[in-house]
Amino acid sequence: MLTGLGLGACAPRVTAPVPAPVIEDRGLPRAVAVYLADPLEGYAQEIDPTRADELRVAHRALVRESDVAGARDAAAGLLDIDAALPPAHVLAAQADFAEGLYRAVVDRLLPVGDRLPTYVAGQLLLGRAAEELGDVALAYAAYRAIGTRQPLALQRLGELHPRAVEILAHRLQEGLRTGKLDEAQKNLDLLQSWAPSELATLEGARSVAVAKGDEVAELAAVQLLAARRPADREILERRVELELAVGDPSQGLQIAQGLAAEHPDDAAAARLLDAARYRWRLSMLPQAVQDVAAHPDLDRADFAVLLYWLVPDVRYARPSAGRIATDVLDHPRQEEIVRVVNLGLMDVDATLHHFSPSAPLRRSGALRVLLRTLASFGEGLSCLDGAAAQSSVCAGALGCDLLLSDEECRPGEALSGGAAVELIRRTLKLLGAS
Repeated sequence: MLTGLGLGACAPRVTAPVPAPVIEDRGLPRAVAVYLADPLEGYAQEIDPTRADELRVAHRALVRESDVAGARDAAAGLLDIDAALPPAHVLAAQADFAEGLYRAVVDRLLPVGDRLPTYVAGQLLLGRAAEELGDVALAYAAYRAIGTRQPLALQRLGELHPRAVEILAHRLQEGLRTGKLDEAQKNLDLLQSWAPSELATLEGARSVAVAKGDEVAELAAVQLLAARRPADREILERRVELELAVGDPSQGLQIAQGLAAEHPDDAAAARLLDAARYRWRLSMLPQAVQDVAAHPDLDRADFAVLLYWLVPDVRYARPSAGRIATDVLDHPRQEEIVRVVNLGLMDVDATLHHFSPSAPLRRSGALRVLLRTLASFGEGLSCLDGAAAQSSVCAGALGCDLLLSDEECRPGEALSGGAAVELIRRTLKLLGAS
């Protein structure tokens, strides 16, 4: 009996299992909550302590208990008192974000970000809402504004960088394609801020410069591209042209010499070297002449100056006539003008005896002068016989290889210094010089 009692006392007692306690997680998902910073984080302005407490309490309830209604009420109450209070707008945007209203978040926080670009709580949420809407560029911009202050923003910045650069580069090219240069420039400015040394930025800078006809800006871009792609012949050749036109002619000559040495049997490389030598010699002329060569639009006096200084036959020939141009007697370029007039290369009005030095020069007028120059100083140029019979100055210039195509003539257009220098170079080549 005792034994039985003893044995019974040692036997295990069977009881029903006790279920584990269920802990209800009432807070927002972590993937949402990490973008809902304290509305005062990064807010540098003074705020009433009572309002600050209201913001923090409502924010805590939103994150820990998903109390969206409480956050909305708190934000609305604060905005009734001060409609421009940024932290209240952030709290309201956080409530929208918790409900997936991403467009509302962006619309509310964009003005806040414009006013306070380093306001961490606002920019962090703006960046994430923009991501959710697929606006990578806006998200990147928001994160970038606070990347040095907020680790999550810095992380997202690195992850979004390649795509953001790609999008801006595409927008830039689309702006150029549709003729919207302002849009293209705006995207280039962002690229240069976000990724100054990346190929997409350098190529974009070159494209915008070409579209604007800005050779100085194009040269700056091409120089950087050449450093990144030293074996790219197209880039090198273009750099030569730009260095000769608006940069350092000695650099252009050096590069052209290198290309000619690398491609000794290449006619294009040889032509480029000839042009480089010619433009380098131009850089040795008086500064006043170089300045004329850089003019965007030449007048008649400018062209007389270039003709005098660039064509040795003009400078040293003995004039056979003694024409008078009464309107250049006090002109600073009188010597050059009188020489080309007395050589019969440029005309003087027969009635008024005016040269009209400040009159704009058209391409047709320049070509006519150059054909006369060939006729005066060229020997054995068969093209001149054909040119003399031509009814069009463009046809005559094309026949003598002063023009490379019909499209290059454009007789009514103004002539730039650079274009004039090139036409004179072709003239010199026909005269047996370069």
